Amino acid sequence: MKKHIKQALLPLLCGGLLIHSAAAYELGRVNIELSGEIVAYSCGVEVSQANKKVELGRWALKNFRAAGDKTQSMPFSFQLQNCPPSSAVTFVFSGKKDKQDSSLLAINEGASAAGSVAVEILDSQKNRLPMETKSPKIAMDINGNGQAQFYANYIATGNRPTPGIADADATFMITYD
Repeated sequence: MKKHIKQALLPLLCGGLLIHSAAAYELGRVNIELSGEIVAYSCGVEVSQANKKVELGRWALKNFRAAGDKTQSMPFSFQLQNCPPSSAVTFVFSGKKDKQDSSLLAINEGASAAGSVAVEILDSQKNRLPMETKSPKIAMDINGNGQAQFYANYIATGNRPTPGIADADATFMITYD
């Protein structure tokens, strides 16, 4: 008898759940919005260059006598591919901004970090490229390939820099027209 009651209750419980579900969400009242975009090109950096490390070197404290003193600029570049043919791209670098000068990239904080020093990113003409600012346009060839050239250096942000580790992290976004 108990077995028959259990078998009879199971369909009733399931039916009750279905009735409850139907009451909570009337047919035609639940919508799903799907969005996206189909693009002709997926302009980007060659895979082998996705995680680039730029060595800025080891510099003596005497190179930083006053705010604004800089080290030698070190070149770095990105090979671009799959961009629209004969188009132009821009780069925007992001990262933690220096507290003294928000156009500069801050050194990573830590107990052994250098003080009153930041990283300056420069465009291909060696003009400062402030953080969160579009670079000058970089032309792509008729195949949609190109090279983006940049430079980076240390710069004193105060009159009394202190020695230490001077690593910094930046990300970038590529925009094309």
